[in-house]
Amino acid sequence: MKRILFITFLIALVCSVGCKNQTPANLTDQQILELIQKHRPSNGGAIPADLKNRLGATHMVGQYYFTNEPYIIEGAKKMTELGYGVLKLWFSKANGNAGGYRYNSDWKLTRSMTFTELAQHPYWKEVFGMPFKVFALNINEGFGRASTEDQTETLNRIENEFYDLTKYLLSQYKERDVTFILEMWEGDWTLRGGTGSGSRWKENGVPADAPIRVKNFIDWVTARQKGVDRARNEITNSKCTVYNAVEVNRVFEGLEGIPTLTTDVLPKVKVDMVSWSNYEAQNKNSKSSDGGLLMYKGIDIIRQHLIPTSYMKGEKVVFIGEIGKPENVNDQTRESIREFWDVMMGVYFAQDIPYIIHWELFCNESIDHSPKLQNRNKTTDEMRGYWLIRPDGSKSWAQEYFDEIMAKGKQ
Repeated sequence: MKRILFITFLIALVCSVGCKNQTPANLTDQQILELIQKHRPSNGGAIPADLKNRLGATHMVGQYYFTNEPYIIEGAKKMTELGYGVLKLWFSKANGNAGGYRYNSDWKLTRSMTFTELAQHPYWKEVFGMPFKVFALNINEGFGRASTEDQTETLNRIENEFYDLTKYLLSQYKERDVTFILEMWEGDWTLRGGTGSGSRWKENGVPADAPIRVKNFIDWVTARQKGVDRARNEITNSKCTVYNAVEVNRVFEGLEGIPTLTTDVLPKVKVDMVSWSNYEAQNKNSKSSDGGLLMYKGIDIIRQHLIPTSYMKGEKVVFIGEIGKPENVNDQTRESIREFWDVMMGVYFAQDIPYIIHWELFCNESIDHSPKLQNRNKTTDEMRGYWLIRPDGSKSWAQEYFDEIMAKGKQ
């Protein structure tokens, strides 16, 4: 009952701040729900013919593997086998094993490397050479969360690194119709310093240094965008495209006066597009659903606050950078997982979302939250179920559903 009341409260809250005026046609809640139902694949909704190039998954820090190949390459190959055109990866030079790609790998990375040098690493060159249409790359290094010191030198370095990386990608892949999206992992958590109790500003209060964090985030995003813009202005004859994106993940808290990227950063920057890592618009602890209403409205709220760069020619692009539903917890069934994804696809097709990225290829969370990346493969029963492929090699219920709608899209 509490969960139902909470969802009802959120819907009422969204409406109370004029959400009806944020939809193109002043749609009522009932009209939105009818629109979602109309676009659901199970109800005969049209499936985009290019769905394989809109739909993908993240590969990062899974707790099992199947081959002796470097882990990042194994996952990328599996994604091509499954027929996806979109792949999201962590693009990090933060430590010697590139964060979530430890298995069967010998990275030899250093913190002094540039992003361009990282892109030239043999593992990354092999992955970028695979036939994906879109690579979404999470890059989180460089943000000075609560620093009050002069950030000019740091911001100049960040701008130049994004300039050099963008210029390299546009030049290296100039004969290929491929898109690179340079984004970040869950920017609201990045702003707040992680996912611990201190980051739960709604429950535990907003810290006094929040304005400093917001200012530094605005400067950080601006520097990244400047670097991408400079390179695109120089390299104009490339078939390759590079975008800069901000990823938000606490959209609705901003409606309650809590600082968020959506309400406090997006209106003060120009950015190519926005990614939404979305768990807040789903009743994730239950098999029930609000019919996709919060998901639909959240997309509208983000669009309302987004100021696109001139490169986007006025188009306000919002995509789903992360969404998943664990199959091994909360008594999920094949039917409940299929229902969830069918509703979500109804929302995304109704909103013409360009990219939808599933969390994730190989599950990263064990049920007992035991340490990640142990020197053994976890079993299917040990994992929470954020996956397309289970540790036993079988396809997840979500993957079975995606197989079906991608096949229908081709028809």
